[in-house]
Amino acid sequence: MTKFILGFHCHQPVGNFDFIFEEVHKKSYSPLIRTLTAFNIKFSLHVSGVLLEWWKKNDPELIKTVAEGVEKGNLELIGGGYYEPVLASIPREDRLRQLEMLIAALKKLFGKEPSGTWITERIWQPDIVKDLKEAGLNFAFLDDFQFFQAGISEDAIDNIFRTEYEGEYFDIFPIHERLRYKIPFAEPRESLNEVLRLNGRLSSLSVMFDDGEKMGGWPGTYDWVYGKNGKKGWLENFICEAGSSGEYSGISFKLPSEILKEGLNTSPSRVQAYLPMSSYREMGEWTLQAEKRLDYETAKEKCPSAPLSGGIWHNFLIRYPEANLQHKRMLNLSGKINHSAKMEISRNRYNNESRDAHLLENALGELLKSQANDAYWHGVFGGIYLPHLRRGVHNALLSSYILYKESAGKQLEIEYYDFDADGEKEILLSNHYWCVIYKPGFGVFLSLDCVEKGLINSLGDVFCLHNEFDILKLKENRYSKNDSGGNGKECGAGNPPDTIHKEAKYPPDLSEKDLIVYRGLLPPFEILFNGSQVRYTGEPVIKEDARKNVIKLKAGGFLDVNSNCGGGLNASACDISVNIKIEKNIKFFINSKPKTKGTMDVIFRFAFPGGDGPATSADIAGDIKGLNGSFKKEMKTGVKNSVSLVDSFWGGKINLKELASSKFIKKYDIGLEPITTISLSENGYERIFQGVELKYGFNLPPESDFRSIISIDVEKVKR
Repeated sequence: MTKFILGFHCHQPVGNFDFIFEEVHKKSYSPLIRTLTAFNIKFSLHVSGVLLEWWKKNDPELIKTVAEGVEKGNLELIGGGYYEPVLASIPREDRLRQLEMLIAALKKLFGKEPSGTWITERIWQPDIVKDLKEAGLNFAFLDDFQFFQAGISEDAIDNIFRTEYEGEYFDIFPIHERLRYKIPFAEPRESLNEVLRLNGRLSSLSVMFDDGEKMGGWPGTYDWVYGKNGKKGWLENFICEAGSSGEYSGISFKLPSEILKEGLNTSPSRVQAYLPMSSYREMGEWTLQAEKRLDYETAKEKCPSAPLSGGIWHNFLIRYPEANLQHKRMLNLSGKINHSAKMEISRNRYNNESRDAHLLENALGELLKSQANDAYWHGVFGGIYLPHLRRGVHNALLSSYILYKESAGKQLEIEYYDFDADGEKEILLSNHYWCVIYKPGFGVFLSLDCVEKGLINSLGDVFCLHNEFDILKLKENRYSKNDSGGNGKECGAGNPPDTIHKEAKYPPDLSEKDLIVYRGLLPPFEILFNGSQVRYTGEPVIKEDARKNVIKLKAGGFLDVNSNCGGGLNASACDISVNIKIEKNIKFFINSKPKTKGTMDVIFRFAFPGGDGPATSADIAGDIKGLNGSFKKEMKTGVKNSVSLVDSFWGGKINLKELASSKFIKKYDIGLEPITTISLSENGYERIFQGVELKYGFNLPPESDFRSIISIDVEKVKR
């Protein structure tokens, strides 16, 4: 007898568009669950809290269907982190809250608490065992590849494994990778053969637990899975074949809790295993830098049977400095909120209804939302490349921060913290209107956030193209291109869809400019001299006036990193001082006196929720343009020049005013450039608008005094 666990993980990211929730629900979640329950198939189901909230609002009948399945004993609910965080990447206190939140939600909706858990992206770290057990969770699912990395033989993978951490025991079911690829992408009989047999012998245990979205929600899968033109689809055929009295009668659909109770026809009932920090095979591959991925692929071809592994998920925090900055901001805020919450409990032991307690509770809720994993990394789908997913996480973090400051009674905040883990402490400066992170070594902003109520937005969240293996493959023309931009294949009820990606479409107007790779993040504010980043060598001076809600920052002595004027970092190619005043607006007072002729560029980069669509536009001294094209204009010095960037979708307008003065400079250039990336998603390569770069370019003669004042403010506009 082969015991078979069929499970599905269903989740939509924080910040995803409602129409995507609806489309995937109609094509995948709803027909999948309703079909399985109608046929009384035993299956396991993990649903994130984000998706549960959407179901409650939009399909309460499905909630009833799931509850009935639970009551009948045909459906087992699987827990996890409420907002689908990577459990190994968040503090222990938050980890427990995430787990307990989903347990409470499942209990309330379906009348039963889960005893097993879904590990987000199967990202395993041994120490999470203690927190899983403390939350009342006793088993989980990981990929068989993670067991192979621990030395487990492929012939022994059809077992229940037990691990241990500091005396806490925990059971783990291995998900069979080959089965993941065959369900639903192979003919039903081929899929059932994989369930039944393991390397030529009958399997004691087979486990398929994977994304519910692939059951109709992925491109080309709906007709294949559920049928077309009156023909049965893959799912019904699979169920009917499995229930026949023929060769597959030895397959028994089981719930994991049943198997743990009954055991397998093996001895011992658990196989001991200690697994390394790991995830599924593909995840380890995605974490690798492009060049290392090439080496990995070569080694994999030479040793196909070896359990070669890539990196661990945390490497994304190295690959993407934007993710790293967000992660470290989250950790920093988590520490402050949790500390304040403990102090509040201590002060108000008998008064849990205090105003500060409510504020902190709400701050904590938004913090947990900001830990949603989807916008911290990138694999096959858009992930961190998608602005709306990053915005969902950023806005949750900013909302949490605002609530925390309000609970602490802080009008202004100045904090020194190493936000990018490079050994240098950055400076966080915030008032009622702005929150910026300033990097002293380079005199740049790492973040520029509007925190004014009703206008919350991470204005500096401009993502750039990083060194992706898929982009490297694209450059090497390893993917074929046709005139239609697609792979030319239709997937119907009789034609199995390809797994992602056999061929990948991409924009027909793709150019070399689209494929420029950046090594770091694009700062929302920086100054370049002769195209080079400059360095600041002195300590910045910071002053605050809480009464006026003003913070002043003074920095000077910038040096050209690539200076060729006789001394490199020991000689100043262009003395620059920058005074920054943060109040209702932000003012930049820039003074310079170059020792050699050169160009000083003052650059701002902005992100817009409205993208480059009809909701956004730029007004550059009277010339109104969209944000999807380049624009350059010559401006006069000695007069105030203005730029306005409007986003009615967001409901805000950014106003920039500049006044330059110099005896030797009569004119300067101002340019607007869209910033886009190419990213591989389930639909192929997509061009994604990330934001705009606004550049003030000043050609400076040697030994000339130059001064520029640039102010930024944000005002509300009608949506």
